[in-house]
Amino acid sequence: MKLTGRKELIKVIKDRINKNGSISFRDFMDMALYYPELGYYTSPKVKIGGYGDFYTASELDRAFGELLAKQFIEIYNEKVKERPFQIVEIGAGKGYLAYDILNYLRNNNSEVFENTRYIIIEKSPYHIDIQKEVLKDFKNVEWIQDIIDFEDESINGVIFSNELFDSFPVHLIRKINGKIYEVFIIVDDKDNVKEILKDANEEILRYIKELNINIPDGMQTEINLDAKDYIQKIGKKLNKGYVITIDYGYPSAELYKPYRMRGTLLCYHKHKYSENFYENVGLQDITSHVNFSALKYYGKLAGLEFLGFTDQAHFLTNLGLLDILNELQQRDDYESYERINRLKSLVLPKGMGEKFKVLVQYKNVKKPDIKGLEILPYQSERFRL
Repeated sequence: MKLTGRKELIKVIKDRINKNGSISFRDFMDMALYYPELGYYTSPKVKIGGYGDFYTASELDRAFGELLAKQFIEIYNEKVKERPFQIVEIGAGKGYLAYDILNYLRNNNSEVFENTRYIIIEKSPYHIDIQKEVLKDFKNVEWIQDIIDFEDESINGVIFSNELFDSFPVHLIRKINGKIYEVFIIVDDKDNVKEILKDANEEILRYIKELNINIPDGMQTEINLDAKDYIQKIGKKLNKGYVITIDYGYPSAELYKPYRMRGTLLCYHKHKYSENFYENVGLQDITSHVNFSALKYYGKLAGLEFLGFTDQAHFLTNLGLLDILNELQQRDDYESYERINRLKSLVLPKGMGEKFKVLVQYKNVKKPDIKGLEILPYQSERFRL
């Protein structure tokens, strides 16, 4: 395997390896995605949409944001009485989802809109510039770089994300003859990559033990310690309200099944996927499935109570997606039928509707039930956290 991609970034990676002797796959993935101005997410490159590498739900239709806004209105009216009401979006992409949410609030509930502070947590200067242009008509939006930048301020409202945790750098591990090893990499003068194994550190072993994960012998898979740490940061900053996490993944029991012996790591480049993590470095996305059991467990340690776990199809349907589809059918015009086809992709089985899950946690709310969790899918092992 050769290390290919952005030359400046490859030099940075090789310099780090030469300095340390080797680097963990986690550190390689972190640099590939987030190294300042050179990483995939931090560089000035179109990533989302037809000219990018993948689509998100917010790219498909404004209804996704409008239905989330309806959920936020319920939380504002019935669950969180503190004002201002804070909506915190972590990782806002191009800002389209924020636009759809705020536009719906402005047009349909002026009270909620006028009492809302919309806060975007975003690391990428490239994305911040795009978001500020998209959201220039809204005066109640502000940007910070990290959840810890709230300093002593507590959050009252909703902290939500759409496809955030799947992009966190992960530790790549292998189980061989009953022992857990971590994957490190070295690169020679001709840019050939070689993976080497080292004993897994105590934090990885503790994670496996605390979540009671049974990793089959011979499996290569991922451990997302960054997600564990970040959900606890979120829990500590939330004073009253909800954490809504939309992403693809499974509970531990499903994520580490024997038929996933290669794990879930995938790369996306120009709407094609591969398992070659070492090509197109800085130019391709690298993702892994989210362990929702971990978000529930470590969130609980930071004060987040578990409310429910569902799929995107049920969540959006509960919030009124079928009403939107019926209204579009009544219009009987070309634009409406185009929207119907796009909306179907949000909820169809075997597609985004089933693939994407929604985890809802809360803190200091007496009667926490919300509309989005009214009807749940059959609680198979894929939904038991």
